[in-house]
Amino acid sequence: MRKDRGSTRAAGKTGEDIASCFLKAQGYEIIERNYYAGHCELDIVAQEKDGAVVFVEVKMRTNLSSSSRYGRPAAAVGREKQRHLIAAAEQYIRTHPDICEGKPVRIDVIEVYAPDDSATPDITHLRNAVIVKPGYNK
Repeated sequence: MRKDRGSTRAAGKTGEDIASCFLKAQGYEIIERNYYAGHCELDIVAQEKDGAVVFVEVKMRTNLSSSSRYGRPAAAVGREKQRHLIAAAEQYIRTHPDICEGKPVRIDVIEVYAPDDSATPDITHLRNAVIVKPGYNK
């Protein structure tokens, strides 16, 4: 059975809240959440202690059996989604030179498994999950 859009958005926000708390606990500063570049969105923009700017896509599952059916949450970050993330990150870099200029940048994915009955979510942080290669958009 497919979830309605409202419950999917609520789960997405919950996943982003959990990922933000996780990143803060790891020493990251959350710069912005839900940055839109046209129809492309960056769930979280964060900065590491070393100054690196990290664009984070959050993927959440509330049912571990759905992972066996559909694969890991990160598998939902296909080629089209990667293009959207890269485009949004490029716009962010262009429009926020005060934050990004001269700093390394990367795109990570955070997977959150949070079954309804679990007080402690399982979090996997995939650093450099999206690699930008020359000519990626051709």
